[in-house]
Amino acid sequence: MNTSIILFLFPLFFLIHELEEFLMMRSWIEKNSIAMYGRFPRFERIIQVMQKVTRRKVAMIAFEEFLVVVVCTIVSAYTGNLIAWYCCLAAFSVYLLIHIVQFMVWRGYIPAIVTTLLCLPYCIGVICEVSLPFTSGEWVIYTLLGLILGGLNLFVMHKFVS
Repeated sequence: MNTSIILFLFPLFFLIHELEEFLMMRSWIEKNSIAMYGRFPRFERIIQVMQKVTRRKVAMIAFEEFLVVVVCTIVSAYTGNLIAWYCCLAAFSVYLLIHIVQFMVWRGYIPAIVTTLLCLPYCIGVICEVSLPFTSGEWVIYTLLGLILGGLNLFVMHKFVS
């Protein structure tokens, strides 16, 4: 498949995934917060934070993250250097795997699981194809870099919208 198509499919998959979270998160939390307190009492603080998240906050965070993904995609497509794009893709892929674990722990629908199941095959296939020029050490470093920068960005955005 054409490299440009592979690159530019990522923002589309990212957007579709974030859309499911945006549409479903608020009502899911309202419906399931009491059950979460009962099943996961040690995570009371996290549940309280989740209950305060509004659709506006989710939209702002998702939009900013989408801009980062689009900019990294455009820069990588323009320069031919896939590192920034790969860091974003690797972080997103780990994020999807976290959703799989959340789904298994919750044992029922969670916001984002439907699009996780749609996006994960693309991510796995593309990682296998695109990471070929990288050494295994570079693959690990770029994945960790994506996770660190993505996590830091998410933390800052949550503080910013609070």
